[in-house]
Amino acid sequence: MTDPVEDYRLAMSRLISGVCVISARAGSLDLAMTATSVVSVSLEPPTVLFCVHSDARLAEAVQPGGTWGVSILSAAAGAVADWLASPGRPAVGQLDRVGHHRGEHSGTALLDEATAWLQCRTEWTKEAGSHEVVVGQVLSTALAPAGSGGIVHHLGRMRAAP
Repeated sequence: MTDPVEDYRLAMSRLISGVCVISARAGSLDLAMTATSVVSVSLEPPTVLFCVHSDARLAEAVQPGGTWGVSILSAAAGAVADWLASPGRPAVGQLDRVGHHRGEHSGTALLDEATAWLQCRTEWTKEAGSHEVVVGQVLSTALAPAGSGGIVHHLGRMRAAP
């Protein structure tokens, strides 16, 4: 007999998706997570969404009106993606060993090893199973001067893409 949850997980692992880091601030604490569920929703106004586990620390920081950043990772950021996807990593100092700069519009940490950055404000969230869907208006965008390639998630692994 097959397990429907495992069958679903295996089917979805075949969907290739880009890898980003979502970052937000909770007081003076920087929070970040690796995400493979960042989606462009609308061009007018520019709107994106991502999904975060309801129990994640980041979920509280991105409630309506909160600001957050998206760092679309470069191919060189594999170690950063792995670190920020690690369950149980400490909340305090999780970006101490990760190069970043502050977003002018959001105040959030934007990772240096990225090809592009978005700064966003949460419009609304909605519970969907074990996750929260977070929809935000894009406040600003920026491109890295020499950005090329990225990281993709496929068959349960993150790897560099051309």
